[in-house]
Amino acid sequence: MKLALVGIIKNEAHDILYWLGWHARLGINSFILFDDDSDDGTRALIRAACVHWDIRLFHSREHSLDLTEQSHLKRQQQVYCDALNAVKGQFDWVGLFDTDEYLTLCEHETLPDFLATMGTDVGAVALHWRVYGHNGHITAPTLPPSHSFIQHSMVEEAINRHVKCFIRPSYWDQKSWVNVHYFPLKKGQYVTASGKPVTWSAEAQGITAEQADWSVAFLRHFQNRSVEQFVERTRNRKDIHLNLADVNFSQWNELEDHSPRAVTASLLNWVRPVITSGAVSALEQLHRRHPPLTKHLPPSSTQNPSSFTIFALYPKEERHLGLKEGLIQDVEAQELEQHKNGVGLFMLQSRRVPTAAFLFALDQNHKIVDFALLGDGRLGGLPRYDLLPIMEQKAIVLRQKGGFSRRGYFLSAPPKEPLTTNRLKADMWECFTAIPQPTLPTGQSWLTFPALNLAEMLLTAPALTLEDISLLTALDRHITTWLLPLLAAHLDEAEARTLRSYLGPFAPFIL
Repeated sequence: MKLALVGIIKNEAHDILYWLGWHARLGINSFILFDDDSDDGTRALIRAACVHWDIRLFHSREHSLDLTEQSHLKRQQQVYCDALNAVKGQFDWVGLFDTDEYLTLCEHETLPDFLATMGTDVGAVALHWRVYGHNGHITAPTLPPSHSFIQHSMVEEAINRHVKCFIRPSYWDQKSWVNVHYFPLKKGQYVTASGKPVTWSAEAQGITAEQADWSVAFLRHFQNRSVEQFVERTRNRKDIHLNLADVNFSQWNELEDHSPRAVTASLLNWVRPVITSGAVSALEQLHRRHPPLTKHLPPSSTQNPSSFTIFALYPKEERHLGLKEGLIQDVEAQELEQHKNGVGLFMLQSRRVPTAAFLFALDQNHKIVDFALLGDGRLGGLPRYDLLPIMEQKAIVLRQKGGFSRRGYFLSAPPKEPLTTNRLKADMWECFTAIPQPTLPTGQSWLTFPALNLAEMLLTAPALTLEDISLLTALDRHITTWLLPLLAAHLDEAEARTLRSYLGPFAPFIL
């Protein structure tokens, strides 16, 4: 079964990769996206995702859209009709969603499993909304919407009777148009996710007469998201004008559903290779424009590093850390024994930037592993934290520096939970013990790791420049990407800004 998802996007850099990842894991084969003149880096993020998945990206200026048409609904009509005409014969089913709508399956693992339950008399499946409110967020949260927005409206709310659909393209009546919620069929019928025939409301087709049915499948509709994102959405819609009297910030927050948080780790793992691809592409561009000026000789892999010191990090209370789906988490000792997923958390402290801590992790075989810290948002290597001593506790605390957040949250290690960067105040769970580790646990030099060897090579020079990063890119692009937060901290202010400009929308995922 071949499935495609069609969407129109406008300035969705903050969440677009999560939307793609959410639906790819459900079984979408191809994404057909129309960018309505985004200017926030959305296109660059999607182009990086195209390296890994079948994503067909079109720009409004490359398409037959009437750019003089201010109505968002009219532009949607043009895109959806063109897309359905173009994909006939290529896909069995096509979904037509906005990028704030996340399909949720309650009884099936994948979309092919769900759609296979529909008989040949079904031309389209109507999926009800479950509308979510602001959930108290003023600024855009770091984590995916499915994790950050857990409070939603009650099923009785009239707005939840709206639907979006999956349609068989060969059943679509291309001669007719109603609205983005209802596509006329030349054969077959509309059914709900439960397989029952749809009765449309007297208000309009696309709104059901019956109460929303969330029992088998539905759409999480993050219509408002944070206040910051709501304002940005209003700016992007040229055909609507809102003021504060039109907004109810406490609306649609009546019920809670934490279940989507179970897939947050897999979503972050889906996004990580996309970020790496984007960063590598940016470094290649930097390499072309800043060719290396000097050569550096790598140090011996048997000597100890002179430009940085490594510390092992432990939560202040003696506890065990494990890696679960890419998240570092406090776990029981018996789980470590059973799953062999123990992980060591380490901190690199540069001699030149002693107030900064750059974090990395080793698995039980003493290999560097990818990981994420919940709430941090960065998916590259060596996320940077400010290093603050707590003298009375004989410990340190780590405050986030960089990423999406401008608040400077502290890293916390709550018992039996993932390590999380979300505390404004440092208390017991935010205290860590840092023990110097002059060598690897095996007794070997840290410089046996190629990444740390190359870092030592550059950091022992009198100064670090973009040309040095260009040299490292020529040697190993992926190692350079992993080292970027450390390298950026050693650039002068002007060159650090230039590096960030090359990275563009990938910068907050890395630096």
